[in-house]
Amino acid sequence: MMKPQDVLLQLLEENEQWVHAILEEDPEMLYWQATPDTNSIAVLIWHVARAIDVFLTQHIRYKDIEKEIWFSGGWAKKTNYNPRGIGTYGWGMLTGYTPEEADSIPRMTPAILSSYFSTVVSTARGYLAATPMDELEREAPGLDGTQTNWFWIRHPIFDMTRHVGEMLYIKGLWESKQGK
Repeated sequence: MMKPQDVLLQLLEENEQWVHAILEEDPEMLYWQATPDTNSIAVLIWHVARAIDVFLTQHIRYKDIEKEIWFSGGWAKKTNYNPRGIGTYGWGMLTGYTPEEADSIPRMTPAILSSYFSTVVSTARGYLAATPMDELEREAPGLDGTQTNWFWIRHPIFDMTRHVGEMLYIKGLWESKQGK
């Protein structure tokens, strides 16, 4: 019998496959913006990984920002990018950024994007596989306990699905512009 976690695990797997396939495409496509006010695929990949990282660390595990994979795994240092205090609630994950703040996200290599994304997805997968549903239904300590652990892990995974569709749309626009 399928458990609710299995749906999220399947979404993680399918979205991870799409993202890695996109990362194998022409690197210039990753950084192309359809308009000056839209995000590139590279920024969207960072955003979806960062949202899971922030929600899992700060809201479910109620750990300090330094425990986020972005910091503990060395990606902040590798990219010289510290998103602390930026955007909605200071989460530093693109949501609520001004256009100038979004433009300040560094141009990350496909290797950096891939390794950060994969590490975050692997961590989320481990959490979901090991956590029983009654624990997921408990109130999460982060953000004043106003949501459950299920909400904080489900929300960014569903959002990732939407953003993967956005990435594929941008890819199609880019290919059209290239005459492909």
